[in-house]
This record gives sequence, C-alpha cells and structure tokens, in this order.
Amino acid sequence: MPGEADAGAERINPLYSYPGHLAGIARFKDRAIGLLMFRSDPLDHDYRDVEAQKKILFDHFAECRSWKVRTILDAVRADPGIYFDSVSQIRLPTWHRGRVALVGDAAHCASPLAGRGTSLAMTGAQFLAEELERAEGDHVTAFPRYEARQRPYADFAQGTVEGGGALLVPPTEEAIVARNRLLQPVAVGQ
Repeated sequence: MPGEADAGAERINPLYSYPGHLAGIARFKDRAIGLLMFRSDPLDHDYRDVEAQKKILFDHFAECRSWKVRTILDAVRADPGIYFDSVSQIRLPTWHRGRVALVGDAAHCASPLAGRGTSLAMTGAQFLAEELERAEGDHVTAFPRYEARQRPYADFAQGTVEGGGALLVPPTEEAIVARNRLLQPVAVGQ
C-alpha cells in the first residue's frame, strides 16, 4: 500500500496515509501524541461535546485496520480531553473595533498548513506596539497603521496554504504516491 512507506520504524515521527486520511505519532521528549486527520466538508458538531468529536474520528477511521490506527483510536477512546479542530483560516476585513485590536491567530490564522502562526503573532504584536507608541496611545490612529503594516505578511502566509491540504492528506492513492515521491530526500550532488 502506498502509505506504508511513510510508516517506517526508523522515523522519529512516523506518518501513515491512505486516501483522504493521515495518522501519525509525534514524539516529544518522553511523550507520544497520536494524530488523526481526514478530509471532509465542514462538520456540524458541538465543539464542547468530546464524545461527539470522538465519534466523528471513529466513524472516519472505522474502515482502517492498518498500521497503528487502531492503537491511536484506543488512545482517543481513553483520553478524556482530546484536541479536535478543523484546519482552517481566519480572514477578517478588519482586525479592530473600538478599543480592541486582534493579533495572531485571532486576527489572521493562516492555518497549520502555512507554518507561520508564531512569526505572524510576533510581527503583529510588534507592529501594534510600535504604532501605539508612534500615535502616543491614540488607538484610532494606531490600529489602521498596524493593519496596513501586518496585512501583507498575513495575506502572503494565507496564500501559501493553497494545495497544502492535498499534500498533507492526499485524496487518492495516486496522490499519495506522487506526494511521497515529491518528498523523497535528494542526495547531494544529484
């Protein structure tokens, strides 16, 4: 199966793919975290209902008997507080209202597919602080200036996500094979 190549035992953080699904194990120090991702249309569920979230995962991965997916699902079943969310972006026409300004993911989440959340949060906080200082605390002046400086960075980061979902969670066996080929390390000098 094409996804099996991803699951090599020598990998520190192994991944396993099958069409529309990704399972993985992320190791950090002495802990291991199971990861399950799947492609879908937006889901209608109560984000506070952990049991409903678990059922969504069980339903989406019910057919998979390969690799360590069953073990990860068993861990989900036993975990009283899983983290369940969509991979999505926040796109707002403005990041301020009245005396409140948003920074970081609250203003312009680019999604985990962009890998730029921390840098956007840091530049946004810096630009906001600088503009408040330049405007001597006048938020009416500072907030639009902050947005004018930060928006090009946020727009760029959000624009880099296109196709990232298909790369991370390919929809077909053929797309998995193509992704794996694309991500193969190239020997120096080739």
